[in-house]
Amino acid sequence: MRRLFLLVAVLAAAAIAVPLSLGSSHREAPLTALDPTGDDTDVYAFTANDAPGAITVVSNWIPFEDPAGGPNFYRFDDRAHYYINIDNTGDGVADVRYQFKFKTKTLNKNSFLYAFPGVSSIRDSKLNVQQSYTVTREKYKNGKLKSAKVVADNLPVAPNNVGPKTIPNYDAVANQAIQSVKGGGKVFAGQRDDPFFVDLGSTFDAINLRMGTGNAGGGKDDLAGYGVHSIVLQVPESKVTRDGKPVSGPAASNAVVGVWSSTERPRLQVNGSANAAKKKRHSRRSQDENFVQVSRLGNPLINEVVIPLGQKDRFNRTQPKDDAKNFGQYALNPELAKLMNQLFHVNAPETNRTDIVQALLTGIPGKTMISKDAVPADTLKLNLGVPPTSTPNRFGVLAGDLAGFPDGRRLADDVTDIELRVIAGFLKDNKVPLGDGVDQNDKPFLSTFPYVAAPTSGFDSTLKRLEPPHEPTPAQP
Repeated sequence: MRRLFLLVAVLAAAAIAVPLSLGSSHREAPLTALDPTGDDTDVYAFTANDAPGAITVVSNWIPFEDPAGGPNFYRFDDRAHYYINIDNTGDGVADVRYQFKFKTKTLNKNSFLYAFPGVSSIRDSKLNVQQSYTVTREKYKNGKLKSAKVVADNLPVAPNNVGPKTIPNYDAVANQAIQSVKGGGKVFAGQRDDPFFVDLGSTFDAINLRMGTGNAGGGKDDLAGYGVHSIVLQVPESKVTRDGKPVSGPAASNAVVGVWSSTERPRLQVNGSANAAKKKRHSRRSQDENFVQVSRLGNPLINEVVIPLGQKDRFNRTQPKDDAKNFGQYALNPELAKLMNQLFHVNAPETNRTDIVQALLTGIPGKTMISKDAVPADTLKLNLGVPPTSTPNRFGVLAGDLAGFPDGRRLADDVTDIELRVIAGFLKDNKVPLGDGVDQNDKPFLSTFPYVAAPTSGFDSTLKRLEPPHEPTPAQP
């Protein structure tokens, strides 16, 4: 009987270990689809108009949060470590990491309510479920941890927007989650409106565009009304550059950095497990070697539509430095280009797509390449020397707006349309005006920190939005 009990325990542990030890964007990998609190949905990196000497990173987790999803509303997982990673040398390895660790407390465990009516502050005792977190800045050299310093401690997390009776002035309460970071900068963590806008229904119905080639509106924003949990970090440029100095201009040697987010969970290992050593080799060794990476996200839509199903979980547990050898073939020979040709006859180049590799993985020389010997890596390349513009274009660099994607990623950049056009061959002079029919977010973004719009309340929630038809947007010059 004792041996039977041990066998059952081992099998149960293994069953738990699989979904929590492997496996970003919105349900893009099989195993993170089973682990939403570990699922990075999007990452944005840009220079904000009101903070020109700083880097601003917005990282989101937990896809498809229905604002009315009580009684157990959404939150960061206390068991996970959440990271914002910075590569400033071009080797695909983090040189600076900001770690976020959360702690949850329930004030009255005898109540079913997330919060009692009349919450007026972020520390109000009527807010029954409260989260706090610690931010640790880690510095690495050649992949080895050199220092770890707590730069913020016991900071409050903005609560879920339950409804106007529970939190009458939600914005005032949520704004109290804007906190300072030691050494300069600010941080915010909490629920926000999902800033990504895309017609997921048409995308994953084999690119079943609702109107023509998708450049005349008419799409359905399938993320409208849903929330995410955001970490917004803004720190001086000198905190992330290779020489610890501000950036003098776009051509400066320290101007470009690569940004990505990741999630780590405790390693669950059963003695004698045949996979333990293998997992250890493939996983990044963090400050705490008892944790293993389960998710990562750099450029949008890479794991969703470039990496095939059989490789998605492997992608999530490996590091950007190994992307060329592990996944380079899928960027060079994208399945989506072949599908576009079958469906729309757009004459997209199907093989040897070095243009995609350069635009997203190595970076563009003199623009978004971190160093002359940079390795192909799925990190969001941002040139900190490029000033923000007062007249942004949703097509970013394709439209001559040098402050937009793929030079970083702003909240309003229409990355779906941009990437559809790039895969169709825009950078090879095949300027096909593709799009998904959704051009903007359902809510306007904020002009000040934390920039991401507040979530709709559960009481007032409505989901999804139709983009009205409009004049077609041409291919950019």
